[in-house]
Amino acid sequence: IARRLRPETLDLGLLPALADLSERLADQMGPDIERHLPGELPRLTPEEELVLYRVAQEALTNVVRHAASERAELSLEHRPDRVRLRVRDHGRGLQGPPGGGTQGMRERALLVNGELAVKEPADGGVEVTLDVPLQEAGLWYR
Repeated sequence: IARRLRPETLDLGLLPALADLSERLADQMGPDIERHLPGELPRLTPEEELVLYRVAQEALTNVVRHAASERAELSLEHRPDRVRLRVRDHGRGLQGPPGGGTQGMRERALLVNGELAVKEPADGGVEVTLDVPLQEAGLWYR
């Protein structure tokens, strides 16, 4: 049970874990996933790493299951006050009301004081963005 809560791949760090996740999904099920990952990140708590990983996992799984897209993008960037995860596909867009996966991503975001946005860009597809504020001396930047 514990392995399902925190994947072993996160023991190597968030960046290698996201690279591994996207490679496995692309190899097993398609689509081609273009990664934009920084060389390093500021120190994140284990909870922040887990939330970022699980939201990326759910968003990429949704691309595979629902988007009918041949390509997707996974990006992670950091700014002085936050880390931003973005998963974008170029598929058919949102199909009906949000499901349990979207609700689960929203709930996970709240665990780290994050903000999740799911939108349909003008040129099609779906974009999931998670902003996680960074902590400084125990305080959250906003």
